[in-house]
Amino acid sequence: MFSFAKTAAISAIFISASVGVALAGLHGGGDDHHHDGQHDGRHNHDSFMRGDDDITTDDSPAPVFVVPAYTPAHVSGSRLETILSELRTDDQRMNADRARGLLTAGQYQHLRAEDVQIRREAMSVADRNHGMIPMPRYVTLQNQAQHLQTEIRRMA
Repeated sequence: MFSFAKTAAISAIFISASVGVALAGLHGGGDDHHHDGQHDGRHNHDSFMRGDDDITTDDSPAPVFVVPAYTPAHVSGSRLETILSELRTDDQRMNADRARGLLTAGQYQHLRAEDVQIRREAMSVADRNHGMIPMPRYVTLQNQAQHLQTEIRRMA
């Protein structure tokens, strides 16, 4: 049986390796870009992944999910994190209220649509401002999030 020190050391190695791989992916690590700016055709980091590298063996067509090939490292900041954290809390509340039967399907869809709109707007503003949300937009987004929380409480 391993001692605590050995277990901690092995865990630290695995964690640091995982973080290193994740950070390398965020910073666009890789050698698929040629020096003349052309791509070799394997991956295009400026486009969206469309499930082309899917290795499943199902005969049924896989749904097409359009997601960014990487998450831009510049989309962060305390205001953005605050908004997204509040929206995650709202999501959990909506899901719990829906599971308990306190929200109808229509109410749930309405609240989800409002949540998605606020989230999309926050990400868009942060992306246009190098990861930061200017104070006037932050106040507007906070008011929208507060309105959503009020609607959730009122409908449930």
